[in-house]
Amino acid sequence: MKNLAVLLCFLFVGSAMADTTELRRVLFDGSDDMAEVNMTTEKTRTEYRTVRVPSTCYRQVIRRECHNRGPICTPNNGCRPGGVVCRDVIRHIPYSCMRTETRAVQVHDYFVETTVKFQFNNRDVDTDAYENFQVKVTGEVAKLSVNSSKNYAIVLDKELRRESQSGGVKYVDLTYKVNFISASKANSVLKDGIRNVKLRSGILSFTLGAGFNLEDFSQQIRIFQNRRIGRDTLILDKYLSSNETNVQTTSNASNISINLNDLGVNIPSKLRVILDTKFDIDTNNVINRDELKLEREAYCLPFFWFTLERESIK
Repeated sequence: MKNLAVLLCFLFVGSAMADTTELRRVLFDGSDDMAEVNMTTEKTRTEYRTVRVPSTCYRQVIRRECHNRGPICTPNNGCRPGGVVCRDVIRHIPYSCMRTETRAVQVHDYFVETTVKFQFNNRDVDTDAYENFQVKVTGEVAKLSVNSSKNYAIVLDKELRRESQSGGVKYVDLTYKVNFISASKANSVLKDGIRNVKLRSGILSFTLGAGFNLEDFSQQIRIFQNRRIGRDTLILDKYLSSNETNVQTTSNASNISINLNDLGVNIPSKLRVILDTKFDIDTNNVINRDELKLEREAYCLPFFWFTLERESIK
């Protein structure tokens, strides 16, 4: 059995003002079912200390300042000297001093030795796997991410964590159990979105990519009575079953039609339709969900058609 390629490139960032961070990467190509990496980081804590620091202080003094006043002239007596005018003024004189302040200081708390183990379910993985996992540990907080091939939905089935401490070292054992679900079916059906939406004689029809079925996908439909003033009224919200849809599949498309009359919908003169097609997978645990198209949604009006396709995953 081939060894799993473990990329030994890592980044170690140290700072006196924060927990240290270390990164490790693991490259999964489907040839092995386990991998392990080890990381050492430092956990710090915040202490507030009263310190004396150099500063500039000011003292207030009163000084008598005088200046010569200009000549005083009158029409009858001519000009005479103005004399000297004096007044008391307040001045602030700087001088060096020490002042007391409270400062937040990060100090060493303990070291963290983290062992990360991967358990890969590679049973259904083909030769097209090239999944670059990254584990980032800051202090004692670990974060898992992946730069994937987009050929698989990478599911974190389980995350196990055990901790122990001895002296000034905390030992953390992390286990990630990872499953791989082929994304080819989702890519085929959803890559081009929901298209050709039409409503004729109570029959709502639209097109998806080839391979759509209600075993691997869910199809939600929401119908609103469109109002010119006020909020639209929801008149239907349901996930369709196989006997409520007619699917005609060709080599490159799935043509779906729905008889709204059979669903008990009293079709108003103006309505708004929202179609939501999802690959049947719990996306909350899919690590690379932002890299895949696992859901498509279309917003439609029957007489003024427009669609907004949302590629993100809820």
